[in-house]
Amino acid sequence: MKPIQLSSFMKYLIIGFIVSIIFITVAVSKTPKSNSDAAEVYFDGMKRAGDTLTVDDVKNTFLKLFRDLKIGANEKIIREIYAENLYFNDTFRTLNNIEELIPYMTHTADMVKSTTVEILDTAYSGTDYYVRWVMVMEFKAKRKDIYSKSIGMTQLRFNQEGKIVFHQDFWDSTEAFYQHLPYIGYFIRKIRSKL
Repeated sequence: MKPIQLSSFMKYLIIGFIVSIIFITVAVSKTPKSNSDAAEVYFDGMKRAGDTLTVDDVKNTFLKLFRDLKIGANEKIIREIYAENLYFNDTFRTLNNIEELIPYMTHTADMVKSTTVEILDTAYSGTDYYVRWVMVMEFKAKRKDIYSKSIGMTQLRFNQEGKIVFHQDFWDSTEAFYQHLPYIGYFIRKIRSKL
């Protein structure tokens, strides 16, 4: 019996499928098991944070870290603006203390070529601040330069020392990040085109 010869396209398709399965398995193992679990974690984080303190300059506090992540994501700045115990969710990860946040943010900054944020506006509800922003992210994936521009909003609460105790991002990480990845991005774009 002759061995089966696969075309280059089929090889890439199989590799892409395997990488997608691995990626989905890893992603699912690090996130809540259902959307309702994610919602419960969010509401629990809000309850633990309590009401916010009124802050003078939310925009510049936020921009200390996010204006240019390569510069802002350092331990000194992170400790300056975030409380020891916190709720942090950027749609990729949920973290509960600054000792988890520091390596996560510095590693993120190291992995991208650049990440910059421009604030469009801010709002205050009496219990929360909302920061609406545009993020430009440049990174490499499979030796290909990726440029991504996305919009989002961050909900913030501050403690008595004026440090962030609650940070929840609302943005489409699929559009801004995942769809640009090799193999996975192809499948994400195909699925989205069918919806």
